[in-house]
Amino acid sequence: MDIIEPYLRMSKTGWMVLRAIFRNMWDYEYVPAYIIARDAKMSEEKVETLLRKLADEGLVSNKYTEYLGSSFTFIGLSVYSLYLQVKKGRISMMGKLMGEGKESVVYNCISRNGQSSGGNNGEAVIKFHRVGYPSFKKVREKRDYGTLHFTVLTVRSARNEYQALKKLYGKVPVPRPISWEGNSVLMELIDAKELFKVRLENAEEVLEMILDEVARMCRAGVVHGDLSQYNILVNEEGIWFIDFPQSVEVGEEGFEDILRRDVENILTYFRRTYGIEKDMNEVLEKIMEECRSSELT
Repeated sequence: MDIIEPYLRMSKTGWMVLRAIFRNMWDYEYVPAYIIARDAKMSEEKVETLLRKLADEGLVSNKYTEYLGSSFTFIGLSVYSLYLQVKKGRISMMGKLMGEGKESVVYNCISRNGQSSGGNNGEAVIKFHRVGYPSFKKVREKRDYGTLHFTVLTVRSARNEYQALKKLYGKVPVPRPISWEGNSVLMELIDAKELFKVRLENAEEVLEMILDEVARMCRAGVVHGDLSQYNILVNEEGIWFIDFPQSVEVGEEGFEDILRRDVENILTYFRRTYGIEKDMNEVLEKIMEECRSSELT
Protein backbone atom coordinates (compact mmCIF):
# COMPACT_ATOMS: atom_id res chain seq x y z
CA MET A 1 0.00 0.00 0.00
CA ASP A 2 1.45 3.34 -1.07
CA ILE A 3 1.04 6.44 1.07
CA ILE A 4 3.89 8.50 -0.36
CA GLU A 5 2.67 8.89 -3.97
CA PRO A 6 -0.76 10.32 -3.11
CA TYR A 7 0.95 12.55 -0.53
CA LEU A 8 3.21 14.00 -3.23
CA ARG A 9 0.30 14.56 -5.63
CA MET A 10 -1.83 16.47 -3.13
CA SER A 11 -2.71 20.09 -3.93
CA LYS A 12 -3.00 22.96 -1.45
CA THR A 13 -6.78 22.95 -1.79
CA GLY A 14 -6.78 19.17 -1.31
CA TRP A 15 -5.00 19.57 2.04
CA MET A 16 -7.56 22.19 3.06
CA VAL A 17 -10.41 19.76 2.37
CA LEU A 18 -8.70 16.91 4.25
CA ARG A 19 -8.03 19.22 7.19
CA ALA A 20 -11.72 20.16 7.34
CA ILE A 21 -12.74 16.49 7.28
CA PHE A 22 -10.27 15.68 10.06
CA ARG A 23 -11.49 18.52 12.26
CA ASN A 24 -15.11 17.42 11.95
CA MET A 25 -14.86 13.62 11.81
CA TRP A 26 -15.55 13.46 15.56
CA ASP A 27 -19.04 14.89 15.02
CA TYR A 28 -20.16 13.23 11.79
CA GLU A 29 -19.91 9.76 10.28
CA TYR A 30 -19.76 11.52 6.90
CA VAL A 31 -18.79 15.19 7.20
CA PRO A 32 -21.27 17.34 5.20
CA ALA A 33 -19.83 19.14 2.20
CA TYR A 34 -21.24 22.45 3.46
CA ILE A 35 -19.30 22.02 6.74
CA ILE A 36 -16.13 21.26 4.77
CA ALA A 37 -16.77 24.32 2.58
CA ARG A 38 -17.25 26.52 5.64
CA ASP A 39 -14.02 25.35 7.33
CA ALA A 40 -11.97 25.36 4.12
CA LYS A 41 -13.38 28.77 3.11
CA MET A 42 -14.41 27.51 -0.33
CA SER A 43 -17.65 27.32 -2.25
CA GLU A 44 -19.67 24.12 -1.91
CA GLU A 45 -19.39 23.60 -5.65
CA LYS A 46 -15.59 23.66 -5.52
CA VAL A 47 -15.55 21.37 -2.46
CA GLU A 48 -17.80 18.84 -4.19
CA THR A 49 -15.48 18.82 -7.21
CA LEU A 50 -12.46 18.26 -4.95
CA LEU A 51 -14.26 15.50 -3.01
CA ARG A 52 -14.96 13.61 -6.23
CA LYS A 53 -11.30 13.94 -7.21
CA LEU A 54 -10.12 12.78 -3.78
CA ALA A 55 -12.51 9.81 -3.98
CA ASP A 56 -11.00 8.87 -7.36
CA GLU A 57 -7.59 8.93 -5.65
CA GLY A 58 -8.94 6.57 -2.95
CA LEU A 59 -8.41 9.11 -0.16
CA VAL A 60 -12.04 9.71 0.82
CA SER A 61 -15.36 7.94 0.63
CA ASN A 62 -18.35 10.06 -0.40
CA LYS A 63 -21.96 9.32 0.49
CA TYR A 64 -25.13 10.94 -0.75
CA THR A 65 -28.03 11.02 1.72
CA GLU A 66 -29.85 14.23 2.58
CA TYR A 67 -26.55 15.89 1.72
CA LEU A 68 -23.17 15.00 0.24
CA GLY A 69 -20.90 13.80 3.03
CA SER A 70 -17.35 12.56 3.09
CA SER A 71 -15.11 10.45 5.34
CA PHE A 72 -11.50 9.30 5.19
CA THR A 73 -10.38 6.00 3.78
CA PHE A 74 -7.44 4.38 5.57
CA ILE A 75 -5.06 5.73 2.92
CA GLY A 76 -6.56 9.21 3.14
CA LEU A 77 -6.27 9.34 6.92
CA SER A 78 -2.68 8.06 6.72
CA VAL A 79 -1.74 10.63 4.08
CA TYR A 80 -3.17 13.44 6.21
CA SER A 81 -1.47 12.10 9.36
CA LEU A 82 1.86 12.04 7.50
CA TYR A 83 1.18 15.64 6.41
CA LEU A 84 0.78 16.67 10.06
CA GLN A 85 4.04 14.97 11.06
CA VAL A 86 5.94 16.65 8.20
CA LYS A 87 4.33 20.05 8.77
CA LYS A 88 5.44 19.99 12.41
CA GLY A 89 9.03 19.23 11.37
CA ARG A 90 9.21 15.72 12.77
CA ILE A 91 9.94 13.87 9.51
CA SER A 92 12.44 15.02 6.90
CA MET A 93 12.48 11.96 4.65
CA MET A 94 10.35 8.86 4.12
CA GLY A 95 11.96 5.50 3.50
CA LYS A 96 10.75 2.09 2.44
CA LEU A 97 7.73 0.09 3.50
CA MET A 98 8.91 -2.16 6.34
CA GLY A 99 5.76 -4.16 6.98
CA GLU A 100 2.03 -4.31 6.31
CA GLY A 101 -0.54 -6.22 8.33
CA LYS A 102 -4.22 -6.21 9.18
CA GLU A 103 -3.80 -3.59 11.89
CA SER A 104 -0.96 -1.37 10.68
CA VAL A 105 1.40 -0.27 7.95
CA VAL A 106 4.99 0.61 8.92
CA TYR A 107 7.59 2.71 7.09
CA ASN A 108 11.07 3.73 8.10
CA CYS A 109 11.92 7.42 7.88
CA ILE A 110 14.38 10.09 8.92
CA SER A 111 13.48 12.24 11.91
CA ARG A 112 15.58 14.86 13.64
CA ASN A 113 14.15 13.38 16.86
CA GLY A 114 14.95 9.81 15.88
CA GLN A 115 18.52 9.41 17.12
CA SER A 116 18.70 6.53 19.57
CA SER A 117 21.38 5.30 21.92
CA GLY A 118 22.32 2.83 19.21
CA GLY A 119 23.33 5.65 16.88
CA ASN A 120 21.02 5.25 13.90
CA ASN A 121 21.60 8.67 12.28
CA GLY A 122 18.05 9.87 12.79
CA GLU A 123 16.36 6.75 11.48
CA ALA A 124 12.91 6.23 12.93
CA VAL A 125 9.72 4.29 12.29
CA ILE A 126 6.30 5.69 11.44
CA LYS A 127 3.41 3.34 12.05
CA PHE A 128 -0.02 3.96 10.53
CA HIS A 129 -2.79 2.27 12.49
CA ARG A 130 -5.53 0.48 10.61
CA VAL A 131 -8.68 -0.76 12.37
CA GLY A 132 -11.16 -2.48 10.07
CA TYR A 133 -14.91 -2.02 10.15
CA PRO A 134 -15.61 -5.51 11.64
CA SER A 135 -13.31 -4.70 14.56
CA PHE A 136 -15.04 -1.36 15.02
CA LYS A 137 -18.46 -3.02 15.14
CA LYS A 138 -17.27 -5.26 17.98
CA VAL A 139 -15.88 -2.31 19.94
CA ARG A 140 -18.99 -0.23 19.26
CA GLU A 141 -21.05 -2.92 21.02
CA LYS A 142 -19.03 -2.32 24.21
CA ARG A 143 -18.39 1.43 24.03
CA ASP A 144 -20.49 4.40 23.03
CA TYR A 145 -19.16 5.62 19.69
CA GLY A 146 -22.60 6.61 18.39
CA THR A 147 -22.61 7.00 14.61
CA LEU A 148 -18.96 8.00 14.27
CA HIS A 149 -16.93 6.62 11.39
CA PHE A 150 -14.62 3.70 12.16
CA THR A 151 -11.58 5.87 11.32
CA VAL A 152 -12.18 7.60 14.67
CA LEU A 153 -11.32 4.32 16.38
CA THR A 154 -8.16 4.13 14.24
CA VAL A 155 -7.02 7.49 15.59
CA ARG A 156 -7.81 6.39 19.14
CA SER A 157 -5.85 3.18 18.56
CA ALA A 158 -2.77 5.22 17.62
CA ARG A 159 -3.25 7.49 20.61
CA ASN A 160 -3.52 4.48 22.93
CA GLU A 161 -0.24 3.05 21.66
CA TYR A 162 1.56 6.38 21.95
CA GLN A 163 0.34 6.91 25.51
CA ALA A 164 1.35 3.38 26.53
CA LEU A 165 4.85 3.88 25.08
CA LYS A 166 5.21 7.22 26.90
CA LYS A 167 4.18 5.57 30.15
CA LEU A 168 6.59 2.65 29.72
CA TYR A 169 9.65 4.25 28.13
CA GLY A 170 12.55 4.30 30.57
CA LYS A 171 10.93 1.62 32.74
CA VAL A 172 10.46 -1.23 30.26
CA PRO A 173 12.36 -1.86 26.99
CA VAL A 174 10.08 -0.28 24.37
CA PRO A 175 10.85 2.03 21.41
CA ARG A 176 11.15 5.67 22.37
CA PRO A 177 7.92 7.43 21.36
CA ILE A 178 8.49 10.63 19.39
CA SER A 179 5.05 11.89 18.36
CA TRP A 180 1.45 11.02 17.59
CA GLU A 181 -0.67 12.58 14.84
CA GLY A 182 -3.95 11.16 13.54
CA ASN A 183 -3.52 7.43 12.99
CA SER A 184 0.30 7.65 12.98
CA VAL A 185 2.85 7.03 15.72
CA LEU A 186 6.45 8.10 15.15
CA MET A 187 8.95 6.15 17.23
CA GLU A 188 12.54 5.05 17.57
CA LEU A 189 13.81 2.38 15.17
CA ILE A 190 14.93 -0.78 16.99
CA ASP A 191 17.47 -2.86 15.06
CA ALA A 192 16.27 -6.31 16.10
CA LYS A 193 14.22 -9.27 14.85
CA GLU A 194 10.89 -10.67 15.96
CA LEU A 195 11.21 -13.46 18.50
CA PHE A 196 9.64 -16.06 16.19
CA LYS A 197 12.30 -15.41 13.52
CA VAL A 198 15.21 -16.22 15.86
CA ARG A 199 16.45 -19.57 17.18
CA LEU A 200 17.56 -18.85 20.75
CA GLU A 201 20.54 -20.60 22.30
CA ASN A 202 19.59 -19.28 25.75
CA ALA A 203 15.81 -19.74 25.55
CA GLU A 204 15.25 -20.20 29.30
CA GLU A 205 17.18 -17.02 30.07
CA VAL A 206 15.21 -15.05 27.48
CA LEU A 207 11.90 -16.40 28.78
CA GLU A 208 12.78 -15.28 32.32
CA MET A 209 13.78 -11.90 30.95
CA ILE A 210 10.43 -11.54 29.16
CA LEU A 211 8.43 -12.52 32.25
CA ASP A 212 10.42 -10.12 34.42
CA GLU A 213 9.70 -7.28 32.00
CA VAL A 214 6.00 -8.18 31.83
CA ALA A 215 5.98 -7.84 35.62
CA ARG A 216 7.73 -4.45 35.37
CA MET A 217 5.18 -3.43 32.77
CA CYS A 218 2.44 -4.23 35.27
CA ARG A 219 4.32 -2.30 37.93
CA ALA A 220 4.19 0.67 35.55
CA GLY A 221 0.44 0.18 35.24
CA VAL A 222 0.19 -1.32 31.75
CA VAL A 223 -0.88 -4.72 30.38
CA HIS A 224 0.20 -5.26 26.77
CA GLY A 225 -3.07 -6.83 25.65
CA ASP A 226 -1.78 -8.72 22.60
CA LEU A 227 1.57 -10.14 23.65
CA SER A 228 3.09 -12.91 21.55
CA GLN A 229 6.25 -14.00 19.73
CA TYR A 230 5.32 -11.56 16.94
CA ASN A 231 5.70 -8.36 18.96
CA ILE A 232 8.79 -9.09 21.03
CA LEU A 233 12.06 -8.06 19.36
CA VAL A 234 15.41 -9.63 20.23
CA ASN A 235 19.06 -9.04 19.43
CA GLU A 236 22.38 -9.51 21.19
CA GLU A 237 21.68 -6.53 23.47
CA GLY A 238 18.34 -7.73 24.81
CA ILE A 239 14.60 -7.67 24.17
CA TRP A 240 12.02 -4.98 23.28
CA PHE A 241 8.24 -4.94 23.31
CA ILE A 242 6.26 -3.35 20.46
CA ASP A 243 2.63 -3.00 19.28
CA PHE A 244 0.55 -1.53 22.11
CA PRO A 245 -2.76 -0.41 20.52
CA GLN A 246 -4.71 -2.97 22.57
CA SER A 247 -2.97 -2.24 25.87
CA VAL A 248 -5.06 -1.67 28.99
CA GLU A 249 -4.30 -0.08 32.32
CA VAL A 250 -3.88 -2.16 35.44
CA GLY A 251 -7.12 -1.85 37.36
CA GLU A 252 -9.37 -1.66 34.29
CA GLU A 253 -12.25 -4.11 34.25
CA GLY A 254 -11.05 -7.47 32.92
CA PHE A 255 -7.34 -6.63 32.96
CA GLU A 256 -6.54 -9.87 34.84
CA ASP A 257 -8.00 -11.99 32.02
CA ILE A 258 -6.05 -9.99 29.44
CA LEU A 259 -2.84 -10.44 31.42
CA ARG A 260 -3.48 -14.17 31.73
CA ARG A 261 -3.89 -14.44 27.96
CA ASP A 262 -0.62 -12.53 27.38
CA VAL A 263 1.32 -14.79 29.75
CA GLU A 264 -0.28 -17.93 28.35
CA ASN A 265 0.71 -16.93 24.80
CA ILE A 266 4.36 -16.59 25.81
CA LEU A 267 4.50 -19.79 27.88
CA THR A 268 2.81 -21.75 25.08
CA TYR A 269 5.31 -20.48 22.52
CA PHE A 270 8.34 -21.42 24.62
CA ARG A 271 6.84 -24.81 25.50
CA ARG A 272 6.13 -25.70 21.88
CA THR A 273 9.33 -24.24 20.44
CA TYR A 274 11.89 -25.05 23.15
CA GLY A 275 10.18 -27.61 25.39
CA ILE A 276 10.30 -25.31 28.43
CA GLU A 277 7.59 -26.07 30.99
CA LYS A 278 6.45 -23.53 33.56
CA ASP A 279 3.49 -23.52 35.93
CA MET A 280 1.07 -20.95 34.58
CA ASN A 281 -0.50 -20.13 37.94
CA GLU A 282 2.84 -19.62 39.67
CA VAL A 283 4.09 -17.31 36.94
CA LEU A 284 0.85 -15.35 36.88
CA GLU A 285 0.74 -14.95 40.66
CA LYS A 286 4.26 -13.52 40.69
CA ILE A 287 3.33 -10.99 38.01
CA MET A 288 0.06 -10.15 39.74
CA GLU A 289 2.06 -9.11 42.81
CA GLU A 290 3.58 -6.37 40.68
CA CYS A 291 0.11 -5.44 39.40
CA ARG A 292 -1.11 -5.06 42.97
CA SER A 293 1.89 -2.88 43.73
CA SER A 294 0.89 -0.67 40.80
CA GLU A 295 -2.67 -0.34 42.06
CA LEU A 296 -1.39 0.77 45.48
CA THR A 297 0.88 3.50 44.12
